[in-house]
Amino acid sequence: MKTLFKNDKINRRTRTKGDDYIRKILVIVIILFACTATISYASLDKIPVLLYHHILPEQDIINCSWENNNSVLSLEKFTEQMEYLKENGYYTATMNELESFIDGKIKLPKKTVVITFDDGYLSNGIYAYPIMKEYGMKGTIFSVGELATREKVEFDPEGLQYIPVEDMGKYNDVFLFACHTYDLHRRNEEGIPFLKSLSEEKIMKDLFKSKELLNSQYIAYPFGEYDKHTIKYVEEAGYKLGFTVSPGYVSRYTKKYEIPRMVINQNIDLDNFISFLK
Repeated sequence: MKTLFKNDKINRRTRTKGDDYIRKILVIVIILFACTATISYASLDKIPVLLYHHILPEQDIINCSWENNNSVLSLEKFTEQMEYLKENGYYTATMNELESFIDGKIKLPKKTVVITFDDGYLSNGIYAYPIMKEYGMKGTIFSVGELATREKVEFDPEGLQYIPVEDMGKYNDVFLFACHTYDLHRRNEEGIPFLKSLSEEKIMKDLFKSKELLNSQYIAYPFGEYDKHTIKYVEEAGYKLGFTVSPGYVSRYTKKYEIPRMVINQNIDLDNFISFLK
């Protein structure tokens, strides 16, 4: 009986050691699986940021000789694109959501896009706003402050008009208005954008003036051009995200002041547009 008891203790000790070994293996497997799942999720998380400018009906583009201007998109194409997003279940994220996504604070639906407009054209309010409102979409308009504070004028497809500051509130159920600088959407005699060529003092003054006007934490660089000094100034002025015109997608690893965007112009047909979303 004593021998059997000893053997039983040995067997139990052996089983305990074996169980500990199995538990350790399981823990390692779980950790590896979790890491793999995280990496897989991150690699699948990419968000296209779409960039639009001026929008006009096709007939106005022809009648007013806008055909050779790549910044003008026909209302018909814009409508087709928004319909595609709506019918295929795409979610339009806000700037705040995009920032939180990059920070790793939130997850966004697999079918997510961000819609932006540069310059602040009145056509965005006249043509894009009703469509996006109907479809429950959100977007951001990067406005040039100096243009937004000019005297209010009536819409005319033959020229360019801008959404005035006093009217921005009419669109805030769809659009957030953000910075495209106050008055630096210009180039010097050498063709270098003001945002890269003026003194630090002048640039900072402009950035703060735009921030005071629009109360925004987001900026799109004029002409999409910037350098390391630009990023420094923008960050010091309190902006949280900086947008370029370089193609690409936003992930959790995207640099906050070098956010890529897909430029949508009249040469982009629906198939091209759909390819940007994948």
